[in-house]
Amino acid sequence: MFSAATTTWCSLFAAERHDDAQRLWREIVRLARKQPQFSILPYDEGALGPDTERYARLLSLEAESTVVLTAPREEEWVRFKESATAALALIEAADAALASEIRELVIEVVGASRSAHAGRGFGGASSFMLWGSVLLNTEYYDAKLDMMAALLHETAHQLLFGLSLDQPVVENDVEERYTSPLRPDPRPMDGIFHATFVCARMHYGYARLMESQTVALDYGDRILVAQRQRKYRSKFFDGLATIQHHGRITANGDRILTAATDYMRSVKQ
Repeated sequence: MFSAATTTWCSLFAAERHDDAQRLWREIVRLARKQPQFSILPYDEGALGPDTERYARLLSLEAESTVVLTAPREEEWVRFKESATAALALIEAADAALASEIRELVIEVVGASRSAHAGRGFGGASSFMLWGSVLLNTEYYDAKLDMMAALLHETAHQLLFGLSLDQPVVENDVEERYTSPLRPDPRPMDGIFHATFVCARMHYGYARLMESQTVALDYGDRILVAQRQRKYRSKFFDGLATIQHHGRITANGDRILTAATDYMRSVKQ
């Protein structure tokens, strides 16, 4: 993918590996001439080519630990692609504009098999260095509501990457750590901001689903979605309290957070 190749080129150039950088520059030029198309791909060399190695390496840099990704088994991949397609259709039926935005934010949804990530399980991953691509564990998302949640979650990160392209959302030192609303381990303030924004985005997607006149959820699914709405509303305000107490928010961050907070305060659950 274009962003992975560009990030790799920058590192090669900085390391004065000029022959490798020149070869990669030619690849970037070829990619720039193509019109990107939304796609759902397996994590293997046949589908991703050189990006197979780049994705794991760049995610490892982001995580500051080794991320091990492997190609999914055939049966896992078939279920994953069917689930992703069904989840996108569900979002489209609930809110066509939201579905269109997801397809514009993300060029590739990549299904990878079990990963070792600093001793923790791997559900999904996004990185500013892989802007436009999200990786999801093919073992986790058989049910379309769970796949919908994964797509809403990871594309919320992608949206925030774009909104903070020219100006960060917080100015806290990256070494500072605080309680996250979505992860058990303490996180930098930028991560807290991301998690809080994700909660609002998740709630919005579920609200659009519940309000839809064209989606017929069964009773059990409506109960599940309502529970998730309440969970993400609660977690949003947990994150908001941490940001307000400890965050050094930029004007850009304040604008984004205010819009999310106005929405969350306007809903009842």
